[in-house]
Amino acid sequence: MSRVDGLLALIGFSFVSSVTPGPNNVLLWASGAEFGVGRTIPHVVGTAVGIGLMALAVAGGLGALVTTVPQISLAMKVAGSVYLLYLAFQIAGARGLSRGQLARPLGLLQAAAFQVVNPKAWIFALGAITTFRPTAVPVVAGSIVVAVTMMAVILPSATLWAAAGGMLYGGRSTCASCQPGPRSAGRRDGDLGLGLAVQSPWRSRSIASAARSAAASSSGRSVAAKGR
Repeated sequence: MSRVDGLLALIGFSFVSSVTPGPNNVLLWASGAEFGVGRTIPHVVGTAVGIGLMALAVAGGLGALVTTVPQISLAMKVAGSVYLLYLAFQIAGARGLSRGQLARPLGLLQAAAFQVVNPKAWIFALGAITTFRPTAVPVVAGSIVVAVTMMAVILPSATLWAAAGGMLYGGRSTCASCQPGPRSAGRRDGDLGLGLAVQSPWRSRSIASAARSAAASSSGRSVAAKGR
C-alpha cells in the first residue's frame, strides 16, 4: 500500500468512526440543541484533542497495558456506562430547570477527559494506531501523523452533529422568543436522553478484545511486509 493509499484509508476509517452514532456525537447533538453550535465549539475541539492524545497514548504503550490487564477495560466500561446514564438523566430532565439553572456546555478539557471513559474512542484509537500507522517512517512520526489525521477528520464530523442538534431543535438558549413549547421541549429532551442512554449497551464490545483484534491485524501487516 502506497503512502497516499494508506492516508486515504486512515481518513476513511476516521470518518466512519467519528461520524457514526456514539456517546460523543449524542452529547454534541444535545449540546447543539441546548446551547447552539457556537457555544459547543470548545466541546468539539476537546473531543478531537482527547481522541488525538489517546491515540498517542496507545502508541506509547497504553494499548498493550489495556490488552494485558482486562480489569482496566472493565473498569473503564463500568465508569463510562455510569457516566453516560447520568448524563442521559440530566438531559432528559433538563426541561424542569429554569434557564439560569441549565448546565453549561462541556468545555475543552471536560470533553477531552470524557474520552477516557468512552469505549468507542478507545476502539477508534486502537484501530487507527495499530492498523494505519505508516511503517515507512519512524514510530513517533507515524503516530503523530495518525493522531493529527484523526483530529482533522473529527473536527468537521463533530461540528456536523452539533449543527444537526442546533438545526433540529433550535438551540433553546439562544433566543427567548424562539423557545419550543413545554410539550415539544420535553419530547426533545426525552429523545436526547434516550439516545445517550442506549449508547452504553450498543458500545459494549470489550476494549481489550478490540485491542487484541487490532494487534492481530498489525501483526498480519508486519508478516506480509516481511514476505515481500
